[in-house]
Amino acid sequence: MSAIFEISGLNVYIQIVVTIISIAVHLFATRNKRRAESALELITLYTIGLAGWFTITSGFFGHIIYADEVAISIGWPLHSGFQMELAFAAIGIGIVGFGGFWNKSFWLPFIIAKTSFMLGAGITHIIHMVQDNNFSPSNTGIILYWDILLPIILIALYIFYRLEQSVLQQ
Repeated sequence: MSAIFEISGLNVYIQIVVTIISIAVHLFATRNKRRAESALELITLYTIGLAGWFTITSGFFGHIIYADEVAISIGWPLHSGFQMELAFAAIGIGIVGFGGFWNKSFWLPFIIAKTSFMLGAGITHIIHMVQDNNFSPSNTGIILYWDILLPIILIALYIFYRLEQSVLQQ
């Protein structure tokens, strides 16, 4: 069982699966009912809210509870104080996203903060690959792809949601 926790990017895989299942269950449960929100709005809501939740949990567990294991998997030095700082930054960003479940005015601030955080992390991973020859499992692969892909998904969903809202208001 402990081997499953050694899978690089496990939190990303779980986030993707939980988000898809949550959206599907909500859409299926309300399929024959008149919803106040569109399918696009629900997809955006769950994607942002759960991205916030997973940012909180990965910040807490990944950079506080299992800081040494994560450091090793990324190729970072052990017992570094910046892990705790990174954890609290992630938790703060995640709280904003998770708050998006209840208040849509949190969506754009979360997208801005999460995008700058993840793209910055992605650039850092690439720099470490090129400069330091760091090809540790959590410095490459799904982690790197997710650092680039999730911001694109968040921005696209938000733009499409705003476009939909402007069409509905006309």
